[in-house]
Amino acid sequence: MKENKFNELIKPSLVLLIICLIVAAALAATYQVTEPIIEAINIKNANIARAVVLPQADGAFAPIEADLPESVTEFFKAENGTGVVLTVLDKGFGGKMTIMVGIDDKEAITGVKVTKHTETPGLGTKAMTEEYLSQYIGQAAITRAKEQGETQIDAVTGATITSDAVYRAAETALAQYKELGGAQ
Repeated sequence: MKENKFNELIKPSLVLLIICLIVAAALAATYQVTEPIIEAINIKNANIARAVVLPQADGAFAPIEADLPESVTEFFKAENGTGVVLTVLDKGFGGKMTIMVGIDDKEAITGVKVTKHTETPGLGTKAMTEEYLSQYIGQAAITRAKEQGETQIDAVTGATITSDAVYRAAETALAQYKELGGAQ
């Protein structure tokens, strides 16, 4: 009877425990091998995005340590002094969005790029098109209303929440650029 209980309950449990330990060890080993590779790919992709929003930097950027607000996650300066790139988080319709904004040494936006989002394809992503984002290029002061000396940035119909997030990210980047003393 005791041997029958061992074969029915304890033996299968031990086999399952051993299988779980082997699988967990295999996953841990895989993670250890792939983590640096994934990190290198993420850095490469971020540098490509930085080069898109600040092309005059020639792809060479250095991180700047500064006291940044919670919504600004990264502040990179072009090594040739032509500007900066800030990465800003803001809430869109589908959740957090990561937006890179390039600003040149004349305080004008050189590019805006959404690098991560969970917005609705075909609707929310309308606020990420080149056509929409191009209205930010060359602007040193932006507004949602018609104000003297500032460029009015229009929202995208059907993607208002997403386009508002992009607008707030650009606005935050411009304010942070000025607060941190520009591209010096």
